[in-house]
Amino acid sequence: MKRLLICGIASLAVLPLTAQVIYVQPSPTAANEEMTLYIDVSQSTDGVQNNGLKSILTAHPDAQDSVYLWTWMPSGPDGVGGNGNWGSSNDDLLMTHEGGLLYSITFVPTESYGVDGPTFFSKGISCLAKLYDGNAFSDDGVGEAKTEDLHVDIIPKLCDDLFCVFPELAKSDDFVSFTYDNDQETIPGLQNMGDDECYIYLSAVTVNNTPYPYVPVADVTATPALRMKPVPGKPGFFRLTIVPADFFSTVVPAGEALDRIVYRIYRPGFVYTGPPPSWNYTFLECSE
Repeated sequence: MKRLLICGIASLAVLPLTAQVIYVQPSPTAANEEMTLYIDVSQSTDGVQNNGLKSILTAHPDAQDSVYLWTWMPSGPDGVGGNGNWGSSNDDLLMTHEGGLLYSITFVPTESYGVDGPTFFSKGISCLAKLYDGNAFSDDGVGEAKTEDLHVDIIPKLCDDLFCVFPELAKSDDFVSFTYDNDQETIPGLQNMGDDECYIYLSAVTVNNTPYPYVPVADVTATPALRMKPVPGKPGFFRLTIVPADFFSTVVPAGEALDRIVYRIYRPGFVYTGPPPSWNYTFLECSE
């Protein structure tokens, strides 16, 4: 029997905002909207030797406005300069000093990390806080001016976008539902779809980055399996639910693992005048 979700974020309970080294707001979090990451250095352990950032900031209050984010998961920062160098952080990652030893930085996850929503939710954020120069503090001579490695899991916000995929996190052998809100469509030729006009192009991409379209683009609107059904009680909404591993079993060679699905909308008689907008849904990697 297939499952709607077999694994996901380590904890789906909202963590309390007290006595936490790292947390995000708002939580649940949207991948394509601004969120704020908080690091409370006063709650950090400073590593085994206890001579890290907390000790330095406590002893040198003049350095308390010079704390930077250094992050590597779900990827390195996607902006120009990335993290910078360990001895000279990227100025874009200077954190806001909220008071005490609490620091924050605000960003849009998918933009800042250059990943899609499912990747962001499945990996969470791994990072640390450091001074501009993360090496030994100038007159202390020991340790590094950083916290220990930190990680926060992300609780997904329910989707209200043009396309929503449920669950946000799934493996290729789980049920996955693609829901399309035609009322949010901005392409004139795709607006005001009739009940039998909405089709979805689906292409499985394997871990070796090989794409396997379910059918060629020219055949999408002639393929009943790709017609999205109207959602009862929600005019303008269309949905298709599949088990990707089963759906693509006759398309993807046996033994090739699925990494993601690329999808986009088609309508009989409609032809895109430029590159069609496409979305990616990346499968979660986790054990039973």
